[in-house]
Amino acid sequence: MRLTQQRIKFAFLILIAIVIAAGITRLIPPVQSPDENVHLLRADMISHGQLLLQPGASGKGREGGLADANFIRFSEAMLWISGKGANKDIASELWDRAGDVKWAHKDSFYNAAGTGYYLPVIYIPHALGLFTSRKLDLSMEASYELTRTLVVATSLTLMVLALSMYTPNVLSLMLLATPMALFQFSSPTIDGLCAAMAILVIGLWFSVSASERYLSGNGLAFKEVALYGLIIVLCTARTNLLPILLIPLVLAISRPSRPRIATVALVYMFTFAWIAFAVSTTHDSRVVREHSTSSILISYLSSPLEFIDLLASTIGDNEIRRFYRDSYFGILGWLDTPIPRHAVRILYAAAIVSAVVLVIVTPWRRAAPRRAMLLFMGLSSTFLIFLALAITWTNYPADRISGIQGRYFLVPTLFIAAALGKTEAGVRTLRPVEILAFCAFLGYSLYLLATTLMAQYKLSSQYF
Repeated sequence: MRLTQQRIKFAFLILIAIVIAAGITRLIPPVQSPDENVHLLRADMISHGQLLLQPGASGKGREGGLADANFIRFSEAMLWISGKGANKDIASELWDRAGDVKWAHKDSFYNAAGTGYYLPVIYIPHALGLFTSRKLDLSMEASYELTRTLVVATSLTLMVLALSMYTPNVLSLMLLATPMALFQFSSPTIDGLCAAMAILVIGLWFSVSASERYLSGNGLAFKEVALYGLIIVLCTARTNLLPILLIPLVLAISRPSRPRIATVALVYMFTFAWIAFAVSTTHDSRVVREHSTSSILISYLSSPLEFIDLLASTIGDNEIRRFYRDSYFGILGWLDTPIPRHAVRILYAAAIVSAVVLVIVTPWRRAAPRRAMLLFMGLSSTFLIFLALAITWTNYPADRISGIQGRYFLVPTLFIAAALGKTEAGVRTLRPVEILAFCAFLGYSLYLLATTLMAQYKLSSQYF
């Protein structure tokens, strides 16, 4: 009876999540998430066989590929309402006009260099949606909606799988329910997928390490193989998450066996081989600097105090710290759709209070090594964000590290949050006070998201 009740509750939660996702997507016009245009066009390239980017006219490296000509025009047209100063009042009219166009079935070259670092597998749901749309010769509107639906559904499926193995604490749930997180989960980019995969990685790790098959040393189970596959995808989509490679290493050291050691070695070799290949062959013409990435990295490695000073001056800047906070919680769109400043303070305060309470009640001595690993992975991943942007997006020398947005910190903070409270596998029922706190946070986030998007894009009359 109890198992049946849990399944009913779980199904009800899934239904609520689907309704929420469907409602949010009705309020967001296409291509309003940062870099959404290049993500979609890279997926279109993959959908008809271009797994890797191709050299461009410059001949300096891989930087683009062939995408449908009308899909390129559609993506570029929707960018007219993106960015500060753009006329958002034409969103509905532009969406209607651009969305009626069909596929050209004629390709043109498009520069998507920023996506060249990502393993193509991250774009499977996007590519499947666009491949199907091409074959059915759907309009751009229908093609976009189908693709967005598949991407959002994939993220929800990953989250459901994770929640079937362990229950995140209330802080983790809050971080997944900020207006920014909800906005990204509802957009066909890779941010929502990465966040969902991160939660699933944590759930699989907890589940595998507690499984009888792993503890008895009887070979690799499917969950363990899936865990290693997800880690590869995450590390090749977000190189700052390389510290999570500690998970397979620790599993192999704790229960060594030839199949496990060989598999973990392959995970390491493939991950680093792909990153080396992508970095060495991709030419990103968006970044024009006096020094190359490798030379800047060598400079900071030879003089680490120089980078520490740069990092300190960056995070010591009040305006930069405020921007990180605000863009973590809710500067939506292409940094042109902020939720109210007082709302950011309320959400921030709620998250801080939840974190403090969890820190106080956490039994730190229980599963101390696992908690230490989670904290290390989260903090080191955060550090690598600053290092990565310092060597790839910031000129040298510099006073501040540029290019960092608050949304970049979501996945690292999910690992940090997972170190608090219970770190055991298994589904548990949240206490009434946790449910109340999360529902209040989620309800307020949804209210902020809906009112902000309706005021910005005025699409409510089109859909409701």
